[in-house]
Amino acid sequence: MNIELNLTKTLNQVRSKLLAGFSDTDREAYTHLVEFLRKTDVASGALQVGDTAPDFLLPDVHGRLHSSEHLRGKGPLVVSFYRGGWCPFCNAELRALQAIKAEFDSLKANLVVLSPETRDLPRQLKRQLNLDLTMLADVDHAVAISYGVLFRIPDETKAYYAWQGYDFGRRHGSTEWMLPIPATFVIDQGGVVRSAFAEPDFTIRQEPSDILNKVRQLARSQAGDASASDE
Repeated sequence: MNIELNLTKTLNQVRSKLLAGFSDTDREAYTHLVEFLRKTDVASGALQVGDTAPDFLLPDVHGRLHSSEHLRGKGPLVVSFYRGGWCPFCNAELRALQAIKAEFDSLKANLVVLSPETRDLPRQLKRQLNLDLTMLADVDHAVAISYGVLFRIPDETKAYYAWQGYDFGRRHGSTEWMLPIPATFVIDQGGVVRSAFAEPDFTIRQEPSDILNKVRQLARSQAGDASASDE
């Protein structure tokens, strides 16, 4: 429990520190994007608890394909969308998830993190942050679309990111500049969403302790179902 509390504190501290370091231009772009996403109500299109999660087949950093159906075969599946390695808030979240990976493993839960970044970018990020997470490339944004968490970057924000030197068309291997909102889903062995978090404000992420609690509940429930079926 102490580990989880420390992780929560770390994420909150990192968020506060990064926000405090925003320039006026950064803050204006941040405010504009979040207001746009709230106005267009992007998060309302995300999968909800009780929905069936669309299955996917995606490559990892080594080009190996991972099937969601296989991943949830023995226990809960956690699917987390992040924007990319260029986003410090995403990197903070990935570090926090890495810190509790052993907890997921002990619960026989599989955790996968998805972003639209392709080429060698996920591999570089994994090496840079010393991650042992299953990082999958959401090729052509297909999974983000099916989970309802994708949006087209508005022109003003696109200009801001281009000014910062980010070419998402090149990073994503697509002509469209699109991103997922931060989102995390806990899915049971039958493919049903048991926990859903989708947040338009990219500086806010689901706390690792909350995800772990959901996975624990689901693991206990599935273990109970399995015992009942054996009787």
